[in-house]
Amino acid sequence: MDMAVELEKIIAIYFNGKNYYFDGNELSREDSRIIAYQLIHTLQMTELIMTRNKIRNEASK
Repeated sequence: MDMAVELEKIIAIYFNGKNYYFDGNELSREDSRIIAYQLIHTLQMTELIMTRNKIRNEASK
């Protein structure tokens, strides 16, 4: 779950009005938006996988 929390913190950077940086250069607002939405997708996939694993573990008991 720590990874999900870290992703949420990174996503929050964009929604707090700041842009992301790469190799010391600030990315454009548009590039930052693309990254933020990709991270949201990654977070959703992470949560889906974690939920499925939890259900499988409970079913195997």
